Amino acid sequence: MAIVLANIDNIVVSQDDSGRVFWTSKAAVDADGSNGQNGNQFAYRADNGGLDANANAGWPNHWQGVLIDNGDGSPMSDGNGNWYSSTAYAWKGRPIPTRYVDATTVPYAVVNPLVRKHAVGVVIGCRARISFNNNAIDAVVADVSGTNDIGELSIAAARQLGIPDSPRHGGAAAGVLFEFWPGSAALIGGEIYELLRA
Repeated sequence: MAIVLANIDNIVVSQDDSGRVFWTSKAAVDADGSNGQNGNQFAYRADNGGLDANANAGWPNHWQGVLIDNGDGSPMSDGNGNWYSSTAYAWKGRPIPTRYVDATTVPYAVVNPLVRKHAVGVVIGCRARISFNNNAIDAVVADVSGTNDIGELSIAAARQLGIPDSPRHGGAAAGVLFEFWPGSAALIGGEIYELLRA
């Protein structure tokens, strides 16, 4: 029997007896964590020419998902106009450019903070599955959304599912099934993710 964890924007999120958390919704595309790894673009740039619009990072003064320079409160830059963005999942001991989960290469799901709080088990770093149009991919829960948001996936996840993968104007209007298993660590691209408690 499933219990309801949250109702977000009329989307019911449940957890069943096996521990699986699931919902079906639209899907927006998340670029966070894209910091030039593997020669790919950054999520955000000072000239607003990154993968995503700077407004989605809280430009100009309500930053979210962007590393802030301790000196003047501005986004942390690589010196070439690229801004470093973060994901809730961070690899311990890695330098900033490779510390966060790269949306361009890693299929990941984004979880609402209420769902993360109410789910039984550790959510960040757990294994996930995302399905669309009879296709399913393995993923990791790597980021947290805004309180009123539900249904986000990385650029890599969208691409693998055949969903338009632009963070600016891609995504799917409906029909995307998100599932994840709190407490069960993800294995993606040969890397085992650590389960990170809130």
